[in-house]
Amino acid sequence: MIKELNIEPYKNSLEKVSTFLDNFEFKKVKTKYTKGDDWTALSFHGYGSHPLDILKPGVLKSTVKIDTKLQYTTLINLEEMKPILEILDKLPCRYERVRFMKLTKGKVIGKHSDKIDKDIESKKIVRIHIPIRTNNDVIFTLYENAKDKQGQDHNLKTGHFYYTDVSKPHAVQNNSKEDRIHLVVDCLLNSQLMTLTGVTAWQGPVFMIAYEVCITQ
Repeated sequence: MIKELNIEPYKNSLEKVSTFLDNFEFKKVKTKYTKGDDWTALSFHGYGSHPLDILKPGVLKSTVKIDTKLQYTTLINLEEMKPILEILDKLPCRYERVRFMKLTKGKVIGKHSDKIDKDIESKKIVRIHIPIRTNNDVIFTLYENAKDKQGQDHNLKTGHFYYTDVSKPHAVQNNSKEDRIHLVVDCLLNSQLMTLTGVTAWQGPVFMIAYEVCITQ
């Protein structure tokens, strides 16, 4: 499921943000369904102060200590990142990781699901995508199950807010001549997000633990 949220899209141009990000070294996302440096990330908020601190405890063989606190990275101090704060202010939630995810021009993210992150699978966290740079040649395909050969294709619009159920199999093709960059926000599920996304299958006790961790920072 991909659902555009009833949140007013960010109307100012994001071209300066994407151009600025082109000057940064992104960190490779190591997976079985991408090749080389096709898919990379940069952290705005997460488990470490450096923009290359993209992982979280317990995911993808992360060495991040379990008691590491959530924090903004040094990107928050940059004038060019002000639009990102304005975008985050539109979300009615507290968030865990906030990352810029880049898919290189002409490359593909193969079919997969994000069940390696148990917080995503349990719906303690819902993942919101806000395209920073995209176009009609970037195709996000969502499948009902792993055996499906035919999925539903989506084109996401710059500055719009989308809930993506990434516990379902999905794939991305960047058939364009420019790198695709999304702001990907892992939001802690609350009643407002339930209304916006339609997600209700969250685990109460697990959610409360995550919420308490977040608000004590």
